Amino acid sequence: MKHIKKVALLTLCMLCNEAYAQEPQPTTNGMDNYQLQQIVIVSRHGLRSPLTDGANDIKQAVSLQWPKWNTKPGLLTTKGGAIEVYMGGYFIDWLNQEGLLKKDVCPTENDLYVYTNVMPRTIATAQNFLSGAFSGCQITVNHLANVKDKDPLFFQSVKDNSDQFKNKATAEINKFIAEQKLAPSYKKLQDVINYSQSNDCLDKKVCDLSTISNSVNLDYGQEPSLKGPLKTSFAIIDAFILQNYEGFPANDVAWGKIKTDADWKALAKLRNSYIEAAYNQPIVVKNIIRPMLSYLDTKLPKEMTDKDSKVTLIVGHDTTVGPIINAIGFNDYTLPGQYEKTPISGKLVFERWVDKKTNAPFLKVEYIYQTTQQMRELSALTLDNPPGRTTLTLKNCKTNKQGLCPWGDFKKILNKAIN
Repeated sequence: MKHIKKVALLTLCMLCNEAYAQEPQPTTNGMDNYQLQQIVIVSRHGLRSPLTDGANDIKQAVSLQWPKWNTKPGLLTTKGGAIEVYMGGYFIDWLNQEGLLKKDVCPTENDLYVYTNVMPRTIATAQNFLSGAFSGCQITVNHLANVKDKDPLFFQSVKDNSDQFKNKATAEINKFIAEQKLAPSYKKLQDVINYSQSNDCLDKKVCDLSTISNSVNLDYGQEPSLKGPLKTSFAIIDAFILQNYEGFPANDVAWGKIKTDADWKALAKLRNSYIEAAYNQPIVVKNIIRPMLSYLDTKLPKEMTDKDSKVTLIVGHDTTVGPIINAIGFNDYTLPGQYEKTPISGKLVFERWVDKKTNAPFLKVEYIYQTTQQMRELSALTLDNPPGRTTLTLKNCKTNKQGLCPWGDFKKILNKAIN
């Protein structure tokens, strides 16, 4: 982690039975018996304009005229900044309520540490979040000095060049895609984009996306990817979701052709399946996410000292959050009011809670996110009007009804994922 650049912000498995016997177990009463001691927030960047990646494939698949954006491709929009300000405001209200940080008091360097990817949208996300949480405070946003560098914490590159790895991983990805039964989703997308009138169909005679194979790319030193209908669908549907978040008129969101919740779910299945296939399958995810897991391990120590930050904010991408969830091994989850599995602006929050009587530490993990409606309407977030909050549970840790996992068990699970 060399050459860190500092930016001043003025505005702001189940483990063995023996392990369980050794670890203190949480009681089953309310959270009033616990004190919040530390959180690490892993955030996806905020609302951006569509990316240009895959633009040629989209052009071949879609002959309709796309609505214009006022923001350059891939950058945080003005509304995206406002959404992060609201999220920051909500977080400081929550942390003040729990006694972790004080509202209207600038945090010290020991209170808060911020690290982001070098991309402008991740840096801007952190800046706006901090502005909402700590207005008027001078806070350092850390990232690599050279914005052209690929930060290993966020660039989830393939680190195994062997044929054995590629063959096993490719087979695993293809098996996952086949199990998703995506034909109905492809049909819905084809109806929305008028695929029968596309260059693909008229010139290339390719008129059914579900009949085209996906090819897996696992080149050493590069991020995993797919080429084919799933990648093209991902890029198209991503644009639709962003249009909806941004508040485009209903007739401009997918040309007014997405009518129902069922339509959105069918289309979102293609977008979510691409990320799940390319980045989150077991063989690949264990290979690509290790640097970030090791970083989390240092930020979530076995025992806290005065040198450990009370709050750490890490801002990356859906390809940061998703692989963390899958590599550590959380149970499947749903995010009510959302179509994305790892939504724009969503925050994966690792929380250290301490039993007030025994001082024993426990882990709780929550996904804190804005619903689709909250983003579209730019809803102000408060303790009375909170964002969505979903508790995630680990597959291999015995938790109570509050979702608390013994800290020592969590550390063993994390270390196993790293090694």
